[in-house]
Amino acid sequence: MKHLLNITPIFTFFIAYKLYNIFYASIVLIITTVLACILMKIMFNEIEKIDYINCISVLFFGSLTLLFHNSTYIKWKVTIIYLILSLVLFINQIYFKKLLIQKWLEKKITLTNANWKKLNIIWSIFFLSCAGINLYVMHYLSENTWVLFKVFGLTLITLCFILINGIYISFFI
Repeated sequence: MKHLLNITPIFTFFIAYKLYNIFYASIVLIITTVLACILMKIMFNEIEKIDYINCISVLFFGSLTLLFHNSTYIKWKVTIIYLILSLVLFINQIYFKKLLIQKWLEKKITLTNANWKKLNIIWSIFFLSCAGINLYVMHYLSENTWVLFKVFGLTLITLCFILINGIYISFFI
């Protein structure tokens, strides 16, 4: 159910974009993201940190998009979130003994410290790559292409990356 709440805002954004425009879609994204966080708190009595970060960034970049009537701001949200995730994982690896990726996944999988470090670096590079790809798409392709890429492209890339990680972990680690 949490996953459904997490993906609802992006799909409502897509539908609103297709029916109206990026500005109306930004309003819908803001509203559905806040509602999803409220429902998570009510239903599960918790909101994960990443969901808070996402909600704040949607509010911030969505509001800038509406205030300045410029779609560039909402497009930058994706890049900045991925850059932050990449940097946090990379910095965490340098300065802390227990890696964030390990804290997130250790209840589900058991790995050696060396393999946790490999996985952490792989995810850091993945997030950095997604940020770069989003920058390219937002600057060199149409707004419609960016919306399709944001909703479906990044979602599929992430799902494939998770699957590849699962295979890598199960066979090679």
